[in-house]
Amino acid sequence: MLDALVADIMDDITGDDGEPLVPEVYVRRQAERSLPIVAADLEISYLLVDDTVYPAMSAEHRELWALQTKIFICRHLRAQAASRVSFSSGDKRMDRSREASTWASLEEAFAAEYADRLRRENPSVDPRVLRIDVIPVVYEAGAEVDP
Repeated sequence: MLDALVADIMDDITGDDGEPLVPEVYVRRQAERSLPIVAADLEISYLLVDDTVYPAMSAEHRELWALQTKIFICRHLRAQAASRVSFSSGDKRMDRSREASTWASLEEAFAAEYADRLRRENPSVDPRVLRIDVIPVVYEAGAEVDP
């Protein structure tokens, strides 16, 4: 399921030349990062083992997963675009002043669609509220850890 999701997103995130704007390994990592967020929002314990999600994910939940992954990718592309400069040389001009804001507006559109779909799937959740129901485990150097 993860490979299929990554392939779908890679098809969506391409430049004018048809080449992907981000490497496949980055898309895969963002998909792995976004699954726990979607699981928490849906209040379902999804677990990713190799390429498969357990329990089986519905098409609507998969779409939420894809949207959350695209939000992360848009953030990355916006950050990349923010460091690019506009320049002109003779009769040539390269204006990249709107590129970061374009990625920001796309991210905002994905976030709005995510929130709308999430409300339909789980009306009790508010995606604007950060829930801190995770207790981190702190390891100290030299401490023994039981396997």
